[in-house]
Amino acid sequence: MTKKLILATLAGSVTQFVLGWLIYGLLLGSFMSSHSNHYEGLMKDMTTGSFMLLIFVSGLGMSFLLSFIFQRWAKFDTVLKGLTAGMLFGFFVALSYDISSFAMMNLFSKRAMLADILANTIIMGIVGAVIALVLGFRSKSASA
Repeated sequence: MTKKLILATLAGSVTQFVLGWLIYGLLLGSFMSSHSNHYEGLMKDMTTGSFMLLIFVSGLGMSFLLSFIFQRWAKFDTVLKGLTAGMLFGFFVALSYDISSFAMMNLFSKRAMLADILANTIIMGIVGAVIALVLGFRSKSASA
């Protein structure tokens, strides 16, 4: 049980890292930048490799949370259940964070906020599907 939790967490983390790079780095990078305010000192130096490690660790925490909930409480072990739960989780976490940030800071536009909520919903849906896939791997055949 613990082995599957660790494997699901790692698979979710790698998935989240790659999808984050593809969606935020390649697809939405210039859009988000053009719809955000830029302040001196706000962004850290992205030429060092340490920020990549911290982004991965952030995804590790989120993936562990989903993996733990899916395995211990919800018993989600199919791709469809993981996709649905991941999308709901991603949507409401992003909605809460982005609306509170938008209410308190002049950091990004409404369009950027909506794009971020949509991107997080998609990313977390796929991450949830991967996590549920790993958690459900061989569980049907082992119990039969």
